[in-house]
Amino acid sequence: MSHVHPATGLYHYRDLDAKNEGEEAARRMQARADEPASRDMFRTLVSPLLGSHVRRVLEIGCGSGALARRIASDGRAAVFATDKSAAMVAFARSRSVDDSSKVSFETWDATSPSTFPFGDEPFDLIMSSVMVPYLSAEECAALVTSLAARLRPGGTLAFLEQDLMTDALHFPNYALFAKVLSRDTRKVLPSFALGVRPLLRNEGLALAAPQSFLWTDRSYGAYLRNLLGNNADDAVKDGRLSPEERIEWNDTLEALVQSGDFYYGLVYHLIAGRKG
Repeated sequence: MSHVHPATGLYHYRDLDAKNEGEEAARRMQARADEPASRDMFRTLVSPLLGSHVRRVLEIGCGSGALARRIASDGRAAVFATDKSAAMVAFARSRSVDDSSKVSFETWDATSPSTFPFGDEPFDLIMSSVMVPYLSAEECAALVTSLAARLRPGGTLAFLEQDLMTDALHFPNYALFAKVLSRDTRKVLPSFALGVRPLLRNEGLALAAPQSFLWTDRSYGAYLRNLLGNNADDAVKDGRLSPEERIEWNDTLEALVQSGDFYYGLVYHLIAGRKG
């Protein structure tokens, strides 16, 4: 997979294993998945895809394995899940002892279709969650093509994606907020979020109407601390933010937590297509 720097508003999930950061990132992701909003989003967007006909599910970019485990516990399907990071896969396996008969985890770079680890039997549902922003436009198009070919007739290819133009953070100093979370600085490719729809259409899939979910945070947990900290660090590196303003950014967020006024929101979209 080529090194695509993610747009502002995402983690830097590049070379996790080489930097020995895979397990730490997996723990943050799992903490995020344990939040009530994650369970609500699953019920709203993913559960409706899990009909009785869905017996084989593939997840690409599984991270901590939380989504794969939820799918396995929600229905009768056997779930096959992959991630590029061996540390992520190891963490996912360690958390899946009770579901080991229904979930199989393997390391796989999704930009190398020839090394796919689960054979040629087709799938009823293939899912990917927030992996598209880490791919180039060309890699994303190639991935959609390779995954669509692995669907059985009537199967669904679905992408659960963050809409990076919808994030909202309550922050009283707007001038400082704009320096850190400026949309003008974001590297947003046409394939992000709803931009996946034309790629599904090009593969002849029948598109479902997009479904959306507003994720809201009133607590300032490890995931958001790392995320918003990365945003500010990027702003310092780019010269948009001074070291003093970086301290003010952190202090203001902590004050909002103490006063009970912390709020962060982001819209997720489910983009899906069905094979005829």
